[in-house]
Amino acid sequence: MSSQGTISNLNRTSTVVPVNDNKQLTVEPGSPWPSAYRGSKYSLVSSRLHGDVVQWSHMGDVQALTDAPRGLQDELRRLGKQGGYGSFKLTASGEVLTKVPADNFPKSAQAPVNRGHIPVYVGKLNGQFDFEVVSNDPATIDPGEIQVWRGLPFKHGETWAVCSDDVLRWTWRDYYFESAFDHPDIVTTYKRLRPMGGRIYINEHGHIWGGIDRSVVPAGEQPRVAEAFTTWQQSATSAEKRLVERRLERTQSQAVENGLLPVHLGHLSQFDDGMVPKPVVTDKRYFRDTVRDPDA
Repeated sequence: MSSQGTISNLNRTSTVVPVNDNKQLTVEPGSPWPSAYRGSKYSLVSSRLHGDVVQWSHMGDVQALTDAPRGLQDELRRLGKQGGYGSFKLTASGEVLTKVPADNFPKSAQAPVNRGHIPVYVGKLNGQFDFEVVSNDPATIDPGEIQVWRGLPFKHGETWAVCSDDVLRWTWRDYYFESAFDHPDIVTTYKRLRPMGGRIYINEHGHIWGGIDRSVVPAGEQPRVAEAFTTWQQSATSAEKRLVERRLERTQSQAVENGLLPVHLGHLSQFDDGMVPKPVVTDKRYFRDTVRDPDA
């Protein structure tokens, strides 16, 4: 298939990862990943109509397709993923991560846990990786402005918790790991709209979005939220509206009757001197648990 604006390739370059005890590791492509397995989730699949493509999907009822980055399938195949197919993740720094069965991975002995599905660093993406039907890389909004998030609203972006103690923590299941850096601007911006805190998401393009409960937004912020919602209603495409409506439906509960509205807070470059949050794994049991799941 050909998706307008999607021209990207895999760059087999090293990356630097913060680890415990205030240390950093330089990780080479094809090496076990020594940190949290995180990011937007995609899969490289074979489509009868479009050939080998990257797919985003949620619960089997919504999906989007785009061209695979050049070199990605060959590298996934080389690392031990059958046919070069399967899921991978993209971090907020553009790092490509995947999981490889330990029996197929030649460097399994170097991993924190050498069984199950081992997280592996693949490389970084260069170029424009996006979808034609909906864009995950919108124009940067002005400081202080908010918009309804029009990108993919599920399994999209690194999952971070803005906690009650004003600390940003990456979260997965029962694990919460602090970022190696401080992020007061991100925390303050989100808490203006949701004072008790909650989850935000940071995607591979650096955009930050999070859910807010419109019924408990502080009075001083309600006009901004109402204006953003009205603008979205008047200008969103049919595909964008379906995704937001699905997000509202899926986040409804007794505590949040109308669901959590996905709101675009801005770009990483606008907060905390552009510092990208990076979790530090402080509980080694995490590595034991993450290898049990081939995708999460």
